Amino acid sequence: MRNTVTTGVGSRFRAAATTFIILAGAAFVAACSTSGGGVAGKFFGVKDTPDDIGPEYFTRPTYCPPIEIRGGTQALTIYERGHETEAAFVRYQASISKTARECVKTADGFAVKIGVAGRAVAGPKGGQGTLSLPLRVVVSKQGAGPLYSELFKVPVTISPPALGADFSHVVQQVAVPAGPQERDFIIYVGFDEGKKG
Repeated sequence: MRNTVTTGVGSRFRAAATTFIILAGAAFVAACSTSGGGVAGKFFGVKDTPDDIGPEYFTRPTYCPPIEIRGGTQALTIYERGHETEAAFVRYQASISKTARECVKTADGFAVKIGVAGRAVAGPKGGQGTLSLPLRVVVSKQGAGPLYSELFKVPVTISPPALGADFSHVVQQVAVPAGPQERDFIIYVGFDEGKKG
């Protein structure tokens, strides 16, 4: 009889310990997945915990257009003059790696804040120097074309020893007129080298 009681207590203890370990592991995973560091947090200082919610939280629209890197514009390669497309003559290369957007309600639609980030590195023919990256940001509506389009010159300084540098650019509050039910907007970003020829 004594053995039966001891075994029952031991079984309950092991079950309780197993439950504790499972719950602790779940809490750890949840903490890791909500610890911040996302694109929106990096660009716009978005806060994650309920205690940090400010008045601006309640002015956010229920809709914010998706943001995309336009096909073929994610990377920019700068060659030594006269050797375009030759890998051995690359001076610098830049690429877009992160994007973010944040919307707030306005009287006649919404305003959107747009962030773009990436990295530039020196190539075989490159070295220390300052680049001006041609970054275009477009807000478009299907069937109506661009509502906003602007080309920005984003400076980035390449210096030793890494001969590479991160860059970022934030476009503040692009106003978009929109009705309450309109959902056909899109944001495009990408490098724009202009017409070649």
